[in-house]
Amino acid sequence: MKEIQDVYRGWHITVAGAEKLCSHFSFTITDPSGKAQNVAMGGDNAERALERAKELIDMEVEFAAEE
Repeated sequence: MKEIQDVYRGWHITVAGAEKLCSHFSFTITDPSGKAQNVAMGGDNAERALERAKELIDMEVEFAAEE
């Protein structure tokens, strides 16, 4: 499977196939400053991994707003 790339709220998302326990996809999110976070167990399918990446970005943005 090819990687899926997207941009959400200024963050870059990369979803890739990766077999890890019960997960089939991993994702990496990169904030606008270049800091990257990798989630090895992103989801059962690419669409779910992309949704989880966006959920994580939403949480990171909210946490940053609280600081």
